[in-house]
Amino acid sequence: MDKEMNPFEERNTTVFNSPLEVGLRVLYILNELYPKGCDLQRLVYYDYILVHSSDVPNGPKSIHPCIPHRTSEILIKRELVKKGLTLMNSKQLIKSIFDKTGILYSSTELTNPFLEYNNSEYANKLKSVSNWLVNKFEAYSDEKLSLFIKNNMDVWGGEFSKESLLRGKINEQ
Repeated sequence: MDKEMNPFEERNTTVFNSPLEVGLRVLYILNELYPKGCDLQRLVYYDYILVHSSDVPNGPKSIHPCIPHRTSEILIKRELVKKGLTLMNSKQLIKSIFDKTGILYSSTELTNPFLEYNNSEYANKLKSVSNWLVNKFEAYSDEKLSLFIKNNMDVWGGEFSKESLLRGKINEQ
């Protein structure tokens, strides 16, 4: 006999840092870039900055909490962004563009209407910070953006490690 499905039983439905969450964030970024697109590496950097925007001098308040060693997210984010792009592409919310520079990703005519249905506080923050992000960094060349990220990786998320070093010295006294 088939067992009835209990709607309250635990399921493997992790949303945090899932392809769905990352894919939605990427949609907001690509929607702000429209009609332009960008490549995977830029999306990885943009997604990090979108989530941790207060790491950027004079940036808006971060959408997610500042956690120690958060720059390690950049190292693992690439695969998540790829999976998010695949998911959003399967729903025709983004498109892949093949050109002489490689693969670019862009929003479609369905992206903005889809995002307009999202009116939660989180979605409104994503929209606002994505707008700031694109205005701030779109003019950066790939090299300049990469250098900006690399020059700040030791600083972002490092405030906690410096604090622990200071506590260690105080405790030694």
